[in-house]
Amino acid sequence: MRTTHRGPADDEVLARHAGTLRGIQAGLARLRGIESSTALLAQATEEACRGCGFARAILFQVTDEHMVPVSAYPDPGSGRTIALLAQISEDPPELTHHLIETEMMRRRMPILVDDTDGDERVHRGFVDAWGTPAYVAAPIMPEGEVIGFLHADRRGQDGSVDELDRDALAVFTEGLGFAFATVVLGQRLQAQRGQVRNMLASTEALIDELLFAEVEVSRIDQEDSSRAAHDTASFLDGAPSRLEQLLTPREIDVMRLLAAGETNSGVASRLVISEGTVKSHVKHILRKLRAANRAEAVSRYLRITALDRSG
Repeated sequence: MRTTHRGPADDEVLARHAGTLRGIQAGLARLRGIESSTALLAQATEEACRGCGFARAILFQVTDEHMVPVSAYPDPGSGRTIALLAQISEDPPELTHHLIETEMMRRRMPILVDDTDGDERVHRGFVDAWGTPAYVAAPIMPEGEVIGFLHADRRGQDGSVDELDRDALAVFTEGLGFAFATVVLGQRLQAQRGQVRNMLASTEALIDELLFAEVEVSRIDQEDSSRAAHDTASFLDGAPSRLEQLLTPREIDVMRLLAAGETNSGVASRLVISEGTVKSHVKHILRKLRAANRAEAVSRYLRITALDRSG
């Protein structure tokens, strides 16, 4: 029976594998707390570097068959990084058939470029702007659709990248794709919830308008009946009173309750009308009695009532 002996180099590789996996898990866990897709993509470059041990990372979105840079790490808010993103954005790499990223998108597999100077498939403008001697990249694929790429390198460390770096980045971007799909779903649900709330609010407002219209029709019918009764009584009893010449029967009812100390809500409850209708009546009463406020209107109402009683 053959026995496989593991040497120090193997132990080092296993330790590196284990450490990288722990870092990826921690990075993806931190991304799960982000609720915005834009913020998620902006933070992904930092978490890729922290989790996989890369020196730098840059994330691209695929837009109209071009690679548009979205975020970079380290120093995402520094003038140097902003200038880098702006420089690449001025002439974003086009996904032509000979570009290695086009092959990555077609095959949906990560790539390893170990020598940018000697590889004709790289985009020279991007490579020169980023100043990378070698890099790995992997597609971001929520729900199986490639929406972007994540590139990373070890510039400033030993400069080289290997298959483990490539595979680690692929694992990270797979988790990033799931996180992105979850966030987008949450945003869609929030938007739909807002639309449903607006629809319910509109429906409620429409129902209120219909109910108010029904109450107003009923009120007008009651006022017409009351006015007819008053007109009949006035015809039988003689000329209408001073108050009846100034106010409608319903306005007299409102003034009677106001003079008794009722509030708008109290008047509305007693007369089975809305507070808005009460306010409208009060406005008309003030104008007809030439009163500046409710207290003055009540005073004039009581004075006119006393005159009517005295004959």
